[in-house]
Amino acid sequence: MTPQTDRGEETKRRILEMAAEAFAEGGYAGASLNDVIRRSGLTKGAFYFHFDSKEALALEVFRHKQEQWMGRVMTRVMGHERAIDRFVAIPRALVDLIEEDSSSRSMSRLSRELCHDPQLGPKLTPQLEHWVELSADLVRRAQDEGDVRADLDPVEVAEVAVAGFLGVEEMCDALGGGEDLRRRVDAYIRIFLSALEPSRAADRQPAK
Repeated sequence: MTPQTDRGEETKRRILEMAAEAFAEGGYAGASLNDVIRRSGLTKGAFYFHFDSKEALALEVFRHKQEQWMGRVMTRVMGHERAIDRFVAIPRALVDLIEEDSSSRSMSRLSRELCHDPQLGPKLTPQLEHWVELSADLVRRAQDEGDVRADLDPVEVAEVAVAGFLGVEEMCDALGGGEDLRRRVDAYIRIFLSALEPSRAADRQPAK
C-alpha cells in the first residue's frame, strides 16, 4: 500500500468505528449520517468519498464488526479441546466483546431493525447462519464425545442457542442497558446445558 492508500484505509476504519458507536447507541433509525460525520471529524465531502449512503455505511459497519466478532469467538473456541466447552465459549466470548467494546452491540441492533428490509435484510442473515452452522457442528461433535444427548437435532439445538443468547441480550438492553448481561448469560448457559447433557454426564461442568 502507498502512504495515501494507508491513510484512506485508516480514515475508513475510523468512520466505521464511529458509526458502530452511533448505531449501538441509537440503532439504525436513531443514528443520522450527520451525527456520524460529526463524530468522525471529517468534512461531508471526505465522508461521502468512502460511503455514499446510510445503507452502505450500515452494511459495512455490520461486516466490520462481524470480522471482529469472528476473530474473538474463534480464539476462544480454539482454546478448548472438547466440543461442549467450545460451544459454551461462543456466548462467553460475545459477552467479553460487548463488555470491552460497546460498539459491538451495533450488530444486534442493526440485525433487529433491518431484518425485515427486503433490500438490506438478506445481506445481514449470513452472519446468523454461520453462527448457527458453527454451533450445530460443535453440538454434533459433543454428541460423538458423549457430552450431549444423542436424540437431539444439532441444528435445532444451535438455533435455540443462538436465539436464546440474542433474547437475553435484548432483554438486558430493555431492562437497564445491559449491565447484567454476563450474569444472565451464565444462568442461560447453565440451564441450557442441563437440558443437553446425558444422565451419565450430568455432573460434568464445562471449562471456564
